[in-house]
Amino acid sequence: MINPVAKSGKSVENWELLKDELISESIDFDFYISKDQHDLERWIKRFLKRQEEQSIQLVIMGGDGTLNLTINAILERNSEYHQPIAYIPDGSGNDFARAHGISVDPMASLQRILKKTKQNIEKPLTIDLGIYENIKDHKRKYFVNNLGVGFDAMVVSMTNHSLAKVWLNKMGWGSLAYPLLILKVLTEQDSFAVTVKGEGRLADFYENAYLMTVSNHPYFGGGVKIMPDADPHDGKLDLIIIEKPKNKIRLLKIVKALLKNKLYDQPEVHRYTNKKLEFQTHRLELAQADGEELGAHIYNYRFTSKTLDFWL
Repeated sequence: MINPVAKSGKSVENWELLKDELISESIDFDFYISKDQHDLERWIKRFLKRQEEQSIQLVIMGGDGTLNLTINAILERNSEYHQPIAYIPDGSGNDFARAHGISVDPMASLQRILKKTKQNIEKPLTIDLGIYENIKDHKRKYFVNNLGVGFDAMVVSMTNHSLAKVWLNKMGWGSLAYPLLILKVLTEQDSFAVTVKGEGRLADFYENAYLMTVSNHPYFGGGVKIMPDADPHDGKLDLIIIEKPKNKIRLLKIVKALLKNKLYDQPEVHRYTNKKLEFQTHRLELAQADGEELGAHIYNYRFTSKTLDFWL
């Protein structure tokens, strides 16, 4: 399954190269180029039915958002799905690939997957998925990287709607789209109130939250290592809250600490690691999951995790 708009269309060009490689290796395959999210969901429904009848391997090619949408489409139809998923990263940010040491060269990724599945020696890699559940209606969805409210959600929104991202992708510099908009958001993002509760502890209230992210691994925003100690294999979720700095000097110190992996030392930074987490915002806020916009809502979420196997 290929996302045709990943890398502003370059994924389709890369797929043509991979297709030739598969033909040369005499591998039987079908491919599908998705048109939109609803089209993807319909295709996944057909794929799951076909998979019940014969042994076939799903390979996803695209960015973090494509991986997110595909996994959600599968697990919403079969929450007990356990077949390993193969993934070829070919997006702009590629935080999932970065967190798991996957080559962002599509051909190298394909050859690695073929080697692992052909030899039948190595086992697939088991990775934590984040589950976020709306406490009000109990609807569940999943993320592979992180879910964020506030600063990173605004950057994602501005990046997704920016002409600069299209241009940078065409030039092969798509990973720069996110950091180039950070300075703009630094001045425009307002603080917000949020209540956070970790497993086995009382709820904490933060009146001036500026950034809040629940993550499976260290990275967000196309390579920003915001939680260096987050482990995608420990069955726990990692949450970080940064309160809005009082002045530009404090802001610069926080940015400097982030670059030196010393963010936790700053008084504006609060860190949680638990198997279960909850948070509630107290007014409309933007949120994102794996770079997919969730819109502006009052969020009241419960977070847990589950495992899924991958060929990477």
